[in-house]
Amino acid sequence: MAEVIPFKGVIYDSDKAGEELSRLVAPPYDVISEEEREELYDRSDYNIIRLILGRDRDGDGSGINKYTRAGALLREWMGRGIMVEDSKPAFYTYEQKYTFKGKPFTRTGFLGLMKIGEPENDDVVPHEHTLSKPKEDRLNLIKEVKCNLSPIFTLFNDDKGEVASVLDASKGAEPLLDIKTRGEEHRMWRITRPEDINKIVSSLRGKKVFIADGHHRYEVSRSYRDLRRKEPGYDGSADYVMMYFADMSSPDNLTVMATHRVVKQMPVSSDEALEKISGYFEIIEESGLNPLMARLESAGPGKHAIGYYDGNRYVFFAPGNEEKVRSLIGGERSAEWKELDVSVLHSAVLQSLLGMKPSEGNITYYRDAEDAVAAVDKGEGTAAFLMAPTPVEQLKAVAEQGEMMPQKSTYFYPKLLTGLVINRIQCYSEFSNAVS
Repeated sequence: MAEVIPFKGVIYDSDKAGEELSRLVAPPYDVISEEEREELYDRSDYNIIRLILGRDRDGDGSGINKYTRAGALLREWMGRGIMVEDSKPAFYTYEQKYTFKGKPFTRTGFLGLMKIGEPENDDVVPHEHTLSKPKEDRLNLIKEVKCNLSPIFTLFNDDKGEVASVLDASKGAEPLLDIKTRGEEHRMWRITRPEDINKIVSSLRGKKVFIADGHHRYEVSRSYRDLRRKEPGYDGSADYVMMYFADMSSPDNLTVMATHRVVKQMPVSSDEALEKISGYFEIIEESGLNPLMARLESAGPGKHAIGYYDGNRYVFFAPGNEEKVRSLIGGERSAEWKELDVSVLHSAVLQSLLGMKPSEGNITYYRDAEDAVAAVDKGEGTAAFLMAPTPVEQLKAVAEQGEMMPQKSTYFYPKLLTGLVINRIQCYSEFSNAVS
């Protein structure tokens, strides 16, 4: 049974920091480039980047490193009142206004804590595989800061609109924060009335939630909880993790962008690759990136349309026989999994046809197709595979089968800002009086 509870959020005091809040927040750690990290460091001495993506220094070791510095810095900020914990538990309505393909959207959800389940029986449903190195990094960090610094983005079905009614009502008050960044507007409100809190709690009880973004952080939160459980007198404080919950039935909440792949080293030449692929796909050369992307976007879900760029040619792959293409996918896979374009790319094209072995670090992911093409032109990869967005319906269908998509199968837009509110991991009993 899904168990959601409010929490005492830790929030910046921008007056104490002497900075506007927009100068203190950052995107999620895993979408920040090296260049952007330096820009965020320069933006403010109190930017959250100093906690989520610390710098390595000469002489670092097990006792002193970027993780221990993050823990010490967070304690310093809280001691000086730069960041302050709320006095009573709350859920936090989080609204994002943004523009996508020239159209305005408003996404509304809320921040709260959810009890971490067991792998064999969990109400939190993942859809993507994770990698070991990012999990090791985030585990080292959480052990030192003892906080959830970034929320995990999840989706749930608010079929009766009960949660939406509470969130909409909360917007009648003055927002806790209102900031603009990167052409987006972010606003937040506290929800503290017991009747509102209990309505949200009861509405989520027994429902599945689907991870949209934050698979590594969720697995790390479970690992951290398991470590803490080994401590004598463990109080259950790490049994919960901070999440953002958005209604998956609202179209404004579900803007999904494609994630493109650049392969650093192909196992065969581009000519050999195209020859192998031509036995299963119709090969159509395009004059440039724009017509290739237009063809991709018009293909529709489940059509296994893939774009390709090798530094010279823009090529569109369309299967002449979809069943023949799916036959290349080995293992016991559901029909839903085989429908995914990313599954066809990774299992049928890269592994079966081209003989490429899964390897951490051989594929770089790009949100923008132009950036993927530029990476090939700069010699940072030998080929780019360009994708259409994965529909949310397919994500849900695969997750309900208990299967995992290839990594970076979805890119939900816009990203949640890090630094609006964080969760100091503490005992559940501090919140129990807020839930009937």
